[in-house]
Amino acid sequence: MDQFTSPQIGLALRRLRKKHNLTQKDLANGICSQAEISKIESGTHSPTVELLFLISKKLQVPFSAFFDHANYRESFYQLDDELLKKFRNNEFKEIYEITNLKLQNVYIEEEIALLLQFYNSISAHRLQKTDYRTCIVVLRQLSEKYSSTFYSPSMIIRIKSAIANLYSENKSYKHSRKVYEELIKLDFESNELLLDRIRILYNFSKTLLQLKESHYALNIVQEAIQQSLRFKDMSLLGQLYYQQGLCLESLNYDKEFIKQSYFKANVFFELLNMDEYHQIILKHKSEFL
Repeated sequence: MDQFTSPQIGLALRRLRKKHNLTQKDLANGICSQAEISKIESGTHSPTVELLFLISKKLQVPFSAFFDHANYRESFYQLDDELLKKFRNNEFKEIYEITNLKLQNVYIEEEIALLLQFYNSISAHRLQKTDYRTCIVVLRQLSEKYSSTFYSPSMIIRIKSAIANLYSENKSYKHSRKVYEELIKLDFESNELLLDRIRILYNFSKTLLQLKESHYALNIVQEAIQQSLRFKDMSLLGQLYYQQGLCLESLNYDKEFIKQSYFKANVFFELLNMDEYHQIILKHKSEFL
């Protein structure tokens, strides 16, 4: 029997199943085993033509829906990339205007609408159109919607991270800690998400240090350093070693241990041409260098 091998089919199947509020067992009933649905969704098994037709009939969607998904995802990612670049450049006014305009389209896909609402809520807060508590309420609603309707761990992680950061920025460190603890319990299924986890651990350690939980903060940042080394990702190593130094200082470790952390941090700041961080370490931690 012919089989389809596109990795997008599993993602499309999971999205469509969740959209119809079906469990894997519900969908499999009368068609195949639950295990087979699970394998297709995870990308470890390819469905036959016959099975895909049966699934499409049960979901009451056209057979082509599983293949249109690839084009849909491409449009989604392009929009996300466009808005993310503007976000990193602090172009919040432009983001706010673009998302408001696009959200007026009554035919917009629900998942794309959620993405636009995410950027819209963050940009509105940055433009001081809403306070941080209102922004968090909106983000929590979006997180629940993604969890119940769409299979998108990357967006759930991004939304929860934004909530934790908002709490931290506004000195609600206990609330921030709670969200970070929820985050690190999530399943990080891919290497890309595991790299996101490094940033989460880094920010979590900073929050813990604000709460004077220095031992916990040190353990968290050391885990982040180990993961960075494991994945050969240097992007945050300078900041992580600097954070490690702060933790060691707060715990009154031997000066030689503290010196090693700040020395490593400075090496990575110089290596990656992070002059702003290099100047900070020279100004505030020169006694250890």
